[in-house]
Amino acid sequence: MRKIRTYSNDKDLVSQRRNQIVKVAAELIVKKGYNRISTRDLAAALGMSTGGLYHYIGSKEDILYLLINFTSDLTEQGLIAFKRAGAQTATDSIKVAIKNYLNIVDSYRDFHNFVNHVMLSLCVKDRKIVYTAESRIVLYYETLIRRGIESKEFKAQDPKLIAHNIVAIANAWANRGWYLRKYYTVDDYADEQIKIILAQLAAPKAKTDGKLPLKPAKSAKGKTSTGKEVGSNRKK
Repeated sequence: MRKIRTYSNDKDLVSQRRNQIVKVAAELIVKKGYNRISTRDLAAALGMSTGGLYHYIGSKEDILYLLINFTSDLTEQGLIAFKRAGAQTATDSIKVAIKNYLNIVDSYRDFHNFVNHVMLSLCVKDRKIVYTAESRIVLYYETLIRRGIESKEFKAQDPKLIAHNIVAIANAWANRGWYLRKYYTVDDYADEQIKIILAQLAAPKAKTDGKLPLKPAKSAKGKTSTGKEVGSNRKK
């Protein structure tokens, strides 16, 4: 990760301010483009002076690096949230992990859009930071799926591909949110996608309420719904 200058020794305050800078900068860059915004524009959008902004960054170029570095920070947030579900079954863990990840992506939609917009224009070193961060998320899901296979909860043939699909689902919420948010809340979207993912994993269906299955209903002619005559197996 690139080191960005700051004049503050308060790490918590710097982290809080930079998270705000990331959100606002990503929104401005997606709307106007990186080359069309200035530090004055960003400071005004943040409600602070240009001097106040430079308290947390050293230059306009640092804004770009801050956004790139934030990729790794966001990944750490996601992994920490995922690991909270680690003590549960693989099925429950993957449900919680997908919901947590989608909520993080939802909170930083403009950031994800920014990354997709500028990816090809980044140098190889900076691209690697982004690729490494997403690869860690994919690896986490793949590990979780393999755990489910070992515990006989899942029967997936290609855990790596399904893990990649989960990350793609989250990216779709950021990139195509203009359409999806017309029909779904982030929680509704997560619930529907979880159903699809569990179907791909061949996860077992929910257990019944413990009631015994109903016997075949008798027809008016004394036959069951299977077509057998009632009492046909009695000895004559």
